[in-house]
Amino acid sequence: MGLLEDSSLRGRKLADDWRILCAAPDYLARHGTPQRPQDLPGHAFLAWSNTAPRTLIHSDGQHATFDPNQMNCRSIFDDGTSQRVATVAGGGVSINSQWSVTKDLAAGRLVHILPDWRLNDASVLWLIYPRSNVLTPKVRCFMDFLIEALKPILQNDRRESQ
Repeated sequence: MGLLEDSSLRGRKLADDWRILCAAPDYLARHGTPQRPQDLPGHAFLAWSNTAPRTLIHSDGQHATFDPNQMNCRSIFDDGTSQRVATVAGGGVSINSQWSVTKDLAAGRLVHILPDWRLNDASVLWLIYPRSNVLTPKVRCFMDFLIEALKPILQNDRRESQ
């Protein structure tokens, strides 16, 4: 994920990596569901390692500032799986890659809060592989498998972000 830096590797862009705000239904029942960005301060926040303020963009083009430092930062995570698990458990609001929470959203374990807003970032999901004139059959086979396996999740992600 992120920007692909120049290296001895090649990359194939799989999809833009949309980031959304999520919380568990239990957490929202106890603390209320934010209806606008100004409602976020005071909520518990399960942060990724970066707590810098970010810009939120509304579907109509409005901008707002999302500042995790105005929230009650309960935990700081350095991996998305742990953060997602803590969010599902009701620990607070978190920022997630939409593709990573698709199943939790569909099952009702998470709620996409402020659904008309998205974080303004340029994250991209890449498939990285060795630079070579000829890929080995096993690398090519794995790449094809991965692209096909991720297609339903990434296509759903693109539809929901439009």
